[in-house]
Amino acid sequence: MDQNFLNIGLISRYHGDNAREDVPSPSPESKSKYPEYCKTMVVQDSNGVVKELVFPKALDLDRPKRARTTFSSEQLYQLEREFQRNQYLVGKERTELSKKLQLSETQVKVWFQNRRTKYKRDRGREAEVSDSKAESLAACNILRILQNRAPTYPSPLLPTYAYPY
Repeated sequence: MDQNFLNIGLISRYHGDNAREDVPSPSPESKSKYPEYCKTMVVQDSNGVVKELVFPKALDLDRPKRARTTFSSEQLYQLEREFQRNQYLVGKERTELSKKLQLSETQVKVWFQNRRTKYKRDRGREAEVSDSKAESLAACNILRILQNRAPTYPSPLLPTYAYPY
């Protein structure tokens, strides 16, 4: 059974460093507690609480992450320009753009997916701001109406009291 030891916040083994010595060793019963296709990791959080996490071995957590793609300013300009024309780029158009920008089709596809997500998020924020401005404007209008209205006495909204004497 594979065992990895991590310290949350430092996650030393996952990033390729040697296992940390300050993380406790696994309990002997953990070896038999899970099926063979499982991989366990013992972690210690910042409060010192030790937890055992169970993952399928197929996740291959020891594999290093792929490096993040860095787009040049020219690539970003072309991608943004194409996004303004068409938010959904498929088939031959995607193939041509990827060749033109010297990117893989997957990189172009993922860029468009991420850009659509950003566009929807930004539109949602704009709508929230617009709604809050409309609510503020409505509240200001109501206050202005109330301030301009001359009070009449006795107010019909206030109860009148009749005194028996």
